[in-house]
Amino acid sequence: MSEPFVEIRKTHKPGNPAEVCYEVYDGDTGGSLGHFADVSQAQKRADSMNRMTSRETGKRLDNPTEEAEVE
Repeated sequence: MSEPFVEIRKTHKPGNPAEVCYEVYDGDTGGSLGHFADVSQAQKRADSMNRMTSRETGKRLDNPTEEAEVE
């Protein structure tokens, strides 16, 4: 099983496919942790979740790429 991680994915805003947003995605559960208009807000949320997971598991997580995109 792969390590749990939280990453940022550039995607379309739910309900408005014409608008781009940044989704904080939980790779462990396969679920969304929120959509943000600003990438810096999304990064803060992802960093916070990754720090929490690292503390709970005692493992340092590598930061995933910021280039992940959803069609």
